[in-house]
Amino acid sequence: MTTTDTTRTLVHVDPTSIVLDTNVRTDARLDKDFVASVRDHGVMQPVVGYRDRDGAVHVLQGQRRTLAAVETQRETIPVYLAETPDEAGRIITQMLENDQRTGFTDAERADGYEQLSLLGLTASQIAKRTHSRKESVEQGLAARQSQTVRDHLAAGLTIEQAAVLAEFDDDEEAVDSLVAATQRGTFDHTASRLRQQREAARAVAAEVDRLTAEGTTVLDQAPWDYYYDGRGAAAPLRALDTDEEQHATCPGRAVIVVATWAGEAQTEEVCTDWKANGHENRLAIAGASGPLDEDEKAERRRVIENNKEWRAATEVRRDWLRAFAQRKSAPKDAAATLARLLAEAPSRVHDGMNDRKGITAETMGEGNAPATSARASIYALTIALSGIEVTYADVQTWRHMTGTDLD
Repeated sequence: MTTTDTTRTLVHVDPTSIVLDTNVRTDARLDKDFVASVRDHGVMQPVVGYRDRDGAVHVLQGQRRTLAAVETQRETIPVYLAETPDEAGRIITQMLENDQRTGFTDAERADGYEQLSLLGLTASQIAKRTHSRKESVEQGLAARQSQTVRDHLAAGLTIEQAAVLAEFDDDEEAVDSLVAATQRGTFDHTASRLRQQREAARAVAAEVDRLTAEGTTVLDQAPWDYYYDGRGAAAPLRALDTDEEQHATCPGRAVIVVATWAGEAQTEEVCTDWKANGHENRLAIAGASGPLDEDEKAERRRVIENNKEWRAATEVRRDWLRAFAQRKSAPKDAAATLARLLAEAPSRVHDGMNDRKGITAETMGEGNAPATSARASIYALTIALSGIEVTYADVQTWRHMTGTDLD
C-alpha cells in the first residue's frame, strides 16, 4: 500500500526487508514495555527511510521501531520515504532525531561527532549542523582518541569529563583518580589539582634539565628533608653565614628545585654538609640533634599536601564564581542567600564591596553592570560571595576552618 503527500511517500514495508545502516545509537534499548506496545498496537509513528538504487528501503529514523517490529513479527510497518541523503546528512539526521528522544548517551553523541569528523567536517561545521556547542564537539572528538577514555565514556562519564580524562591519558594513576572522583562528586577539584601538579612537574623538570646542563648538582630530595634547625647535615644557604658567590667553590654546593604555589619552578641553593664545610647555621637551635622523626615528617607532608589541595579548590571556586556572575537570571533562593549573608556575615559582604584582594573585580569582569532586575540580583550576590572568597584567599585558611565556614 502506498500513499503520497506533498513532501513524502508513505509505504508499508515488511520490517525484515528493511536495511538497518550503522546508527549513532549503539544500543537500541528494546525494553519490554516498548516491545509489548509494538506487539499489541503496531508501529504507530511511521519510520523515516529512503530507497537505494536497487529499491531496498533503508532506515533514517526509527531503528528501534523497526527492530521491535521484527521481534514481534509484524507483517508490515509504515515508512515515509525521503530523499536519499549523503553520509554526513544521514548521521546528522540520526543524531538530531535521537537527541529529541530519551536515552541518547554522551558516548553515542561523541561517536556521531567522530563519524562526521572522519567525513571531513570541522568542529565548527559539526556544531552548526547538529545544533551543538563547538566546545562540546571538540571535547567529544578529544574523548574518542583514546580507547581508555572511550570505555569510561561508554560507562557513563559525560563528554566534558571524558575530555578531561583524555588530557591525562598517559597517566594511569591520574585517570584512576578522576574516575574515582566522579563517584565522590569531586571531579572538578581533582582535575584542577592534577593540572596544577602536571604543570608544576613540567616546570621543575625543565629547570632541573637546565641546571644539570650547566653542571650544577641538583639534589632529588623533598624539601622537608632539609632542616633549618641544625638537626640535619644539609641546610639552605639562606640559613648559613655565606652567600652564593662565596659558596660557589664549596664542595657541598648543590641546589634543590621545587614548585611554588603558582606552579613555577623555584631553585634554592643548599650546602649538603654545612658543619663539615665550616659554615655557621644561624637558624640552628641550641641542643637540637638528629633528623626529624616520622611524625614530624608526616606533619610537614600533611601541610604541603593540604596547601596544594586548597589551591586546587580555589581554582574551582573562582571558576564557579565567574560562571555565576555571567548568569542572566538569579536562582530562586538568591534573595534569601543574600539576606542571610547580610545578617550573619556583614564583614564578608563588606570585604567583597571593598575588593581589597581584587577578587571581586576579577570575578565580575568588565562591563558587567546590571541591566535588569534579575541581573542586579546576580550582581549583588556575586559581590557578597566574592567577599567570602576574599576570606578564603590565604592558602593557610584550611588551618582555621570552623563549622560556620563549612555551612
